[in-house]
Amino acid sequence: MKIGIDCRNFYDAYRNEGAGIERYAYHLTKSLIARDKVNDYVLFFYSDLSPEAIHRVRTGNPRVKIVKVLRRNSRLPFWDSHIKFSALLKKEKLDLTIFPANTIPLFYRQRSILVIHDLAIFLHPEWFPDRQWFSRRIVVPRSIRTATKIVAVSESTKLDLCRLFKTAEKKTRVIYPGVAVKEDYSASESEKVKIKFGIGADYVLFIGTMEPRKNAVNLLKAFFNYIFENEASHVSLVLAGIKGWKFQNFFGELSRVNQQLVGQRVKYIGKISNRERNILIKNCRAFVFPSLYEGFGFPVAEALALGAPVVTSDNSSLKEIGEGCAILINPEDANDIRRGIKKALEDKVLRFQLISRGQERARQFSWIRTAEKFVELFSD
Repeated sequence: MKIGIDCRNFYDAYRNEGAGIERYAYHLTKSLIARDKVNDYVLFFYSDLSPEAIHRVRTGNPRVKIVKVLRRNSRLPFWDSHIKFSALLKKEKLDLTIFPANTIPLFYRQRSILVIHDLAIFLHPEWFPDRQWFSRRIVVPRSIRTATKIVAVSESTKLDLCRLFKTAEKKTRVIYPGVAVKEDYSASESEKVKIKFGIGADYVLFIGTMEPRKNAVNLLKAFFNYIFENEASHVSLVLAGIKGWKFQNFFGELSRVNQQLVGQRVKYIGKISNRERNILIKNCRAFVFPSLYEGFGFPVAEALALGAPVVTSDNSSLKEIGEGCAILINPEDANDIRRGIKKALEDKVLRFQLISRGQERARQFSWIRTAEKFVELFSD
């Protein structure tokens, strides 16, 4: 078979550009090419993706063809994304095309597998900019209708999908993503990263985009309450991630908390590299992720794999991933987040259980297994 993969939303591993969906597309593509020794692949990239990132995926494989499309910031986005890209796909005479980022071009009608990561924009449109109305009202619903098969990244996402789009139930299958982390960093490497960001030995960590859905404002309130009740504690809170939509409230609360606590107890360190991400998770006292909704929750799965005690939300896929191996909290209740942090930091027996159970749970998320399940779908 000749299989196309839409790699326009793709993690640039050379420049460290891209978030959850881009990382998913990167690891899925790389794993499929490495695991599948039978089928041929055509990968469609934006022309401004770094050549080094493409090379890391292709690695000289003769069964892989690269097709470059226009730059991502097009002056004619509808024409390029839906009309021109559909024509490029048809030109390759593909037997099947994988669309790993929630959408299929409006004018593409060939055999396809659509990956749905989450449906937050339908459940909570207030979390997103108004300019995404076209995707929400037209592109995503039409993609779900026209897809030959649909992959949901969690049971929670499949439940939302089938509740909102009745036509999706019979053709939807849950395939968990994998988790790709490196943990064998030396003590000196770890120390250099902590020195770079001015981080002490004891810290609680959050990684995510600074936007309303990630709920970092409530985390700041919870941490303030914890320190207020535990004045002798030397623990700090470190938050990493890019600025997203409506990030101003977060920085307002950050300033307020730091003004009221002695010392700079909360640090926002911005964007970090993969290496820094792994090291900071590996060495944190607790990883706290009180998101209001996630389709899968890569930061939580990565923290489980790296042996960090995890505090996360009792909702969506986060409950599905974390139940039995993480402390589950109500993300809308700052006091419940505080109680979760307190347990993770102070209950030694529970900490040991969380680390052990978390690593066992994370072993279920394998990119090799993900690739194998996709290959099964090709002939299903």
